[in-house]
Amino acid sequence: YGKRYKRVCGQAVGYQYFSMDGFHEEVSDNINSYYVDGISITHGFPRKHLWTYAVGLSDDHNDCCNCPCAKYPGPSPPSFVRDHYYCESGNTGGPSNTVYTNDPLWDGEGCGAGNNCCSQSGMPWFCRELPMETDDDIEVRLC
Repeated sequence: YGKRYKRVCGQAVGYQYFSMDGFHEEVSDNINSYYVDGISITHGFPRKHLWTYAVGLSDDHNDCCNCPCAKYPGPSPPSFVRDHYYCESGNTGGPSNTVYTNDPLWDGEGCGAGNNCCSQSGMPWFCRELPMETDDDIEVRLC
C-alpha cells in the first residue's frame, strides 16, 4: 500500500474442485468480467492485467474447457492476458465431484503425456516487469 514498484513476482498454489472451465469460450474479452476459472491478478484503475492462474477441466479428457496447453486444447485466453498466465488441471479423465488433492495446480509438475502445461517458462513463479514504475494497488480475484 503506497509503495512504488516496477516489477511484480509471485506464486500461487491451488487445488481443483469438480469441473473448472479454464478460459471458457463464452466469456467476453473483458478484464472486468469473470474471464477465467482461477485467479486474476491486476493493478490500477482501470484494471491492468498482471497475471492469470487458470484451471482447466482435464489434463487428458477431450473437452471444451481444458487449458490451451492441454493434450486436447481448450480456448485461448482473452487478448489482454497474452502469454501472462499459467493453466493446469488436477484432473485426468472426465468431471467428477471431488477435490483433486493429488496434483497441486501451477507447480510445474503432474501434467500428463501430451500436455505442455507444466513446461511453461518460470513455473511455479511468475514475474512481470511493468513499462513504468507505479504505486497502484494490486488486486487478486478468485473466480
